[in-house]
Amino acid sequence: MSIRRRLMTRFIGLLAGAVILILVLGGSIAYWVIQQLNEASLVDDFASVGLEQLISTAEILPDGTVQYDPALLKRVEENNGWLQVLDEQGRVVDAFHTPSDVPNHYKPGQLLSYWEGKKPFPYQLYLLIRERKGINFTLLYGESNQAVTILDQIYTDGSYANGKLVLPSEQQDILRSADAYLEILDEQGHILTSFNKPALGTPDSYSIQDLILRTRYPTRYGITTVTIYDEQDQLTWMLSVPLASSPAGMNENPFGFIFGPALAALLVSIIILLVLLAFWYANRFGYPMLHMLQWLQRLERGHYEEPAGTRGKPRSQKRNGKWRQKYRVYAEVLHSIQSLSSTLKRDEELRRQTDSLREEWIAGITHDLKTPLSSIQGYAHMLEAEKYNWTSEEIREFAGIMLDKSMYMDRLVNDLSMTYRLRSGGYQPPIEQTDVNALLQDLVHRAERNPAYGEGRITFQPATVAVQGYVHIPSFERIVDNLTANALLHNPPQTKLTVRVEPGEQAGDFLIQFADDGRGMDQETVWRLFERYYRGTDTATSDVGSGLGMAVTKGLIEAMKGRIEVQSHPDQGTTIRLIWDRHSNEAK
Repeated sequence: MSIRRRLMTRFIGLLAGAVILILVLGGSIAYWVIQQLNEASLVDDFASVGLEQLISTAEILPDGTVQYDPALLKRVEENNGWLQVLDEQGRVVDAFHTPSDVPNHYKPGQLLSYWEGKKPFPYQLYLLIRERKGINFTLLYGESNQAVTILDQIYTDGSYANGKLVLPSEQQDILRSADAYLEILDEQGHILTSFNKPALGTPDSYSIQDLILRTRYPTRYGITTVTIYDEQDQLTWMLSVPLASSPAGMNENPFGFIFGPALAALLVSIIILLVLLAFWYANRFGYPMLHMLQWLQRLERGHYEEPAGTRGKPRSQKRNGKWRQKYRVYAEVLHSIQSLSSTLKRDEELRRQTDSLREEWIAGITHDLKTPLSSIQGYAHMLEAEKYNWTSEEIREFAGIMLDKSMYMDRLVNDLSMTYRLRSGGYQPPIEQTDVNALLQDLVHRAERNPAYGEGRITFQPATVAVQGYVHIPSFERIVDNLTANALLHNPPQTKLTVRVEPGEQAGDFLIQFADDGRGMDQETVWRLFERYYRGTDTATSDVGSGLGMAVTKGLIEAMKGRIEVQSHPDQGTTIRLIWDRHSNEAK
């Protein structure tokens, strides 16, 4: 997978993970909000919400009893309520927290009279009938209301006449102990009189909507409000009893109390999540990028090793050499930097070797030029000296030596110039079709007559068929002379050289092989064989040993669209092949 796809996959995965986490957080907070709203509903109106949940969560046991949610039963107990389950005949088959003054059997029409208020009953009743698992549940929920009891007693024992409210001392003590207050309203809802009413936080009049809301939603106002309407005097007796303590703000606005913290928790969670994701992203993607930048800066300063960790190992790699997890997404980039580092390191080493070789080469060239030049200067000084009278034979001998040394210097300079021309491509000799067998046989026979080589050391093996090739004859002669001289002059005197011609697969293709059984060369020598002035010489050897011969040979062969191959091992001789074929031409 390419780095582009890997980065895209990682980013999409990161985004998807963030979205999933946010959804999980949102779902958890939404669940909490629903639970809190349900709790608020239970507190606000347990008779409607709680009874429905009691029925939906009830389970019928094998003995016929009903098992309810313990949390809802606890809520019933906290509200001073009680439960009864009735069968179709009005008998109580199951009960919870039922007071002693509640009947355990209801006659036909009796329960309806209690429920509709046509017959007095000491508790406020709620009925709920639901079918569950084929059984009809008649759930009767009763709740004692302290405010109703107190107001009934006050309305019975107290009186209001001529703008004065008269209450027995016992009722006054009950109101004070319960921190409740009594108000009497006229037809328009204005307060005519009151008892134990707080000085602040209570209105001076009530509308119909205020009375309904205060009676229906006590937790919203923090008080339980009950009323009795006196039809004779057209007055409304209203009693308000504070609810038990609840969290600040819950009574006034339960929805705001729940949604506010939920929204704040969601925002804080998202911010924390984004911060953690930012740190994770920086460690997962940013740290490897910083590592690669540091590596490039080290390369700029000439340090080619990857930045190491505390244990001296590359930071991006494990002990087994594999990429660490957070570096794998940049595998191609790291591999490219590794390759660049290796290339720069290799080029630096090659540059040092080249500098060293250039110094050696200059030293060799200087030596080869100064040695014959010293001979020429020495003989010139001898001829110039007045105290000597040289004979004609001595003068001619001196002149011959000086001429030979100057010609050597001329050939050396020409070889040097030739290597530069061949390397730059400035030398393109004209080639012509030639009988390679005949040409090479003539050059080998000429070399055999060279007294420096000795007799019987060269064997020529022509091709069995005629071989026609395109070569530049003067350059070809130079090549054969150089290779012959290298094989016979730089090996022991008993070394033999075999020169063989082989035809190619197509017209114009051929191979020439120079194989000797001399001392051979190691691989470093083979590798550097065609470098200019790899071997140093002195004036006692011929020009073929000047150190430029093999560089000139390789350049001339390539200028004629051929190639040269060398195979050699110590004490196993050397084989040099000159190849002209279509592959060589295409490579050029």
